[in-house]
Amino acid sequence: MSLRFGATCLLSFSFLLLITSSDGRTGLGKGFGDHIHWRTLEDGKKEAAASGLPLMVIIHKSWCGACKALKPKFAESTEISELSHNFVMVNLEDEEEPRDEDFSPDGGYIPRILFLDPSGKVRPEIINESGNPSYKYFYVSAEQGFSGQTGSAQRLPYHFRAATPRPALTSLPSWKDR
Repeated sequence: MSLRFGATCLLSFSFLLLITSSDGRTGLGKGFGDHIHWRTLEDGKKEAAASGLPLMVIIHKSWCGACKALKPKFAESTEISELSHNFVMVNLEDEEEPRDEDFSPDGGYIPRILFLDPSGKVRPEIINESGNPSYKYFYVSAEQGFSGQTGSAQRLPYHFRAATPRPALTSLPSWKDR
């Protein structure tokens, strides 16, 4: 009886280990880079309001092939890592995706990368200009994400950018001036 119990415990533990670490992810990075300071949407909105920084929100699914392909490109990009300091970074997976239509400005495809101003308002005009016009918030490479982040900073009102000590943001023209 104790052999059977031991085998059952070992099998149960192995199964638990398999399902909790099957994709190698830990923390809020969820494969997009644990070196980036990720927040939940709720915490990110609070931090953005307090700091004056815009938010970058990645919406993806654990089962999505395109999402899985983007993860290592995003996680290994030094440009994304450096630019992430100019944003409150939010990573939403599976059921964490907001039901609010503002988070699906041109559809519910995945992955989507959206930019929000410090008040938490989705900025639908900040799109992947080098991507498919039918999927304006879909990115296939870190370079596209980099250009989206740069565009986000350029389109934010000057007083949001000026509130941060980061020179990369304070020297850009205001989107209102365009």
